[in-house]
Amino acid sequence: MLNRALLSGLVAGIFSVSLWGSLPLLRQLTELPAMMTTVVALAAAAAVAWCSAIFVREPHSRMPDPDLSYWLGGVLSLVAALYLYFAALAWGEPARVTLVTYLWPVVFVLVANWLAGCGVQLRVLLGMGVAFIGVAPLILGDAPAGAETPLVAYVFGVISGCAWAAFSVYLTQAGTIPFRGYARMFAQAAVIAVVLAVLFGESVGTPQSTDWLAAALIGVGPYGIAFMTWGFALRKGPTGLLGVLTYMVPVISAVVLVLTGFTEPELALLVAGLAVVGGALLAQSAEAQSESGAAERDPDAVEDASARRAMDRASPENIRE
Repeated sequence: MLNRALLSGLVAGIFSVSLWGSLPLLRQLTELPAMMTTVVALAAAAAVAWCSAIFVREPHSRMPDPDLSYWLGGVLSLVAALYLYFAALAWGEPARVTLVTYLWPVVFVLVANWLAGCGVQLRVLLGMGVAFIGVAPLILGDAPAGAETPLVAYVFGVISGCAWAAFSVYLTQAGTIPFRGYARMFAQAAVIAVVLAVLFGESVGTPQSTDWLAAALIGVGPYGIAFMTWGFALRKGPTGLLGVLTYMVPVISAVVLVLTGFTEPELALLVAGLAVVGGALLAQSAEAQSESGAAERDPDAVEDASARRAMDRASPENIRE
């Protein structure tokens, strides 16, 4: 039986995961091109992070000077992840693109274990195989009318997922990042996205106010409010269960898209969704098994590491407090 604190943390975690699952729908509600959507979303996220720092009365402290890993693993990976994902969602069927993109948590577990010196574990490889085999029919099979997705959309989705994995790996190495640190990172990424939009010659056209609003809501919701509620969830809730909930993001996205009429229900989507979640859980079980062995040597260190990993694997919309 969960006590009140654990229950409140669990509810906050479910709310955060739901916000992340709403991102593909919000992308469908804006006609802005991918790079401009990235600019608006990052700017809105920076504003929310800055306001959050003020709201929680975060103390001013000198942040370390950005190094190469910050620019490559943090800022540029963030720009690449958002732009490629938004472009893929614009070109292809959103539920299919999202499921392919969310192969990244399995890749992240593989890379994180390798960097931690744990080697490549069989269960992680099996989890990756299950996930990839599950989404293969989406890419190789015949899509129903209206769900046709060009190969380039899937390629962009996969590369976006790799960028999210790189961003998450950077976060695991960077340590605690305050709200002001996120605000700076988001703002710098937004400036770079503006420069790239100019270099690409991306035409905005004649967007409506609803287009700007939907793009801003991507930054406010999945990249803004979800950060605060996820941080609360990790402090109060059951971290193990929260880590499992994060794997449900692509399934939530698919369900929301089906219910709102942007995606037609089909068996291939169901199979792919189950495969992505199952593969991620299988990979996570390998991590949990190695963690249980380490617990006999240093229980306190394992408890801290478990909480950190639950945060890191959450989603492209990570937060670290």
